[in-house]
Amino acid sequence: MIEKINVKKVINTVGSVETFNIIGTNSTILNSWIGAQKEHEREIGSGREDIYFHLNDDKHTRIFYMEAKHLPMNKTKDKDEYVSGDEESGKISGGIQRYKILIHGNPILNYYGMPAYIENKTIESWVVSINKKLEKIYPEDKPLRPISYQNEYISTHRYTTLNDKWFSMHHFWINLT
Repeated sequence: MIEKINVKKVINTVGSVETFNIIGTNSTILNSWIGAQKEHEREIGSGREDIYFHLNDDKHTRIFYMEAKHLPMNKTKDKDEYVSGDEESGKISGGIQRYKILIHGNPILNYYGMPAYIENKTIESWVVSINKKLEKIYPEDKPLRPISYQNEYISTHRYTTLNDKWFSMHHFWINLT
């Protein structure tokens, strides 16, 4: 069942990316494209974001990364990997966690994105839950706080290996309940 869910997620992501790229290629204003997971793995093979924006240049220069998460994880009632992965197994699967340790992203960039698909509970209850987890695991980071658009938040995080370097995370939450 998990493989079917992952295949569906990839198909949906790639379909969205192709649609946005058609819009981008038909626009005289836009000079960036969108890439999807599995298109361009990192050179070191250590991970790939679900979606990234890149310039329409010879190098496909990446300018913005996004890692999407389900809240809750598939087949659970309240478990999530939004902040960090399963601490018991040691799996590095947390969305914010991956950026903090540079499995995702690029330290020359200061902004990343995380869409979340809310499948149960309220967005407000997930914000409280995620902020509590952030405070417990990464107390130096700044919690999710709302910005001017509905269901959009921003948070600030310190890279684990770059003590003086911080990044902002834009959170785009989509209510599927």
